[in-house]
Amino acid sequence: MKKEKHTVIAMILFFLWTAGILYGSLAPGEDLPPMGWLARIPHYDKLIHFGFYLGQVVLLSLWIRPARQNRIWVAIPCIIFSGIIELLQSEYFSRSGDWIDFAANSFGALLGVPLAVLIIKVFGGRGNSSERENTVEHNEL
Repeated sequence: MKKEKHTVIAMILFFLWTAGILYGSLAPGEDLPPMGWLARIPHYDKLIHFGFYLGQVVLLSLWIRPARQNRIWVAIPCIIFSGIIELLQSEYFSRSGDWIDFAANSFGALLGVPLAVLIIKVFGGRGNSSERENTVEHNEL
């Protein structure tokens, strides 16, 4: 079965995005780039947490394209991943773990599910029609 180009791109972007989350979450604060004008926004760091996990769930959804009944399960490993990072920050890194960060992460992950559905609906369904026909024929055998 040949993977579609956009699926491979979503997979690569998912892993790069997740590496960025790891770096941004576990690197010492002084090693991170300055926030500039973003620092003037109240609780800007929570918005960043929200955006990190919203993006992670969207990319994971675009990569694996879960069935309708399984869409919410895409967010669960991302939420668990964020919880582990928050625990690691406070135990092993010179960062502080924060339950409000975890809440922002989780909220972003949960809203990533409907956003991914919207993106898939706007930009195309599950492959082309000939691929769907081949799947139907294979399932009928």
